[in-house]
Amino acid sequence: MDSLFGAVLTQLPELEKQLLISWLQVNGLVVKECTNKNWKDFPDSIRVFSKPTPELSKELLDWSIEPILCGKFTKEEKGLYQKSGVSLHWDKPFSQIHSFPIQKLPEKKLTWIVCTKNPNFDQNINTFLKSLGYQVFIEANPEYLVKRLLVGPCHFLILDWDNLDAKTLVPALQKIKGEKPFLSIGIKDFDKEHLYRDLKMGIGAISEVLVGIKEFWNVFLESFPLSDEVATTKLWRESSYSATKLSFTFQEKRIPVSMKQIETIIVRANPIEDEHFHRIDLFRWLSSL
Repeated sequence: MDSLFGAVLTQLPELEKQLLISWLQVNGLVVKECTNKNWKDFPDSIRVFSKPTPELSKELLDWSIEPILCGKFTKEEKGLYQKSGVSLHWDKPFSQIHSFPIQKLPEKKLTWIVCTKNPNFDQNINTFLKSLGYQVFIEANPEYLVKRLLVGPCHFLILDWDNLDAKTLVPALQKIKGEKPFLSIGIKDFDKEHLYRDLKMGIGAISEVLVGIKEFWNVFLESFPLSDEVATTKLWRESSYSATKLSFTFQEKRIPVSMKQIETIIVRANPIEDEHFHRIDLFRWLSSL
């Protein structure tokens, strides 16, 4: 399986940094401590940086190297890193080093297509879904989106209706949806003008769920796993809290056929060692920015 990341950006005390490096090595990764100037000298390794910057993270992403933040960063710093395209952040006590995920989960047979026309947002969604094992296609051009839907599979479609032209896109998607059903999550600012006009154009007929951009990550992260399957383990942690989430109905327990947004009280006995939840935790910082 692929590694979740190719670089670790730390602001850690020396002992904690060495513990992290040891954890990565124990899990079979080749690790090299680097500077902003010499990291290209260490191909095929996980680069660890002690003095990272948002500019460095952007450069790494330009080279298709996924970075992960590790340690304490201020809200302002996290905002800058998110704007540079960073998706992953691990910030737990080092007594929980076992919760530091290393690899993506096994591949699932569900395909997502994303079209928001926001490169950083696309990057975050793409990294999240791929970390859980889903196949993802990012389409920045609505015309290419339509072509992708015509020729390939799509179980879930994420659209940002505040950045897309509903007048031209809705008719094309309505035709496709009649022939190749898919479920869609639409992003829509309900305080923005022309809301009634966009709704009248039919965005609600395309997107079964409409959610605001500020609420997106809270709703989205609470919606996984998509099924009720939970890994079996001897160690469990009970928790309960109110949340807004997406609820799915599956055909033959495999193919998603309907979706709705619900308000609910979640009561969970989460397996402490469950890698699925540890991966979701890596993205929770995005909901606080």
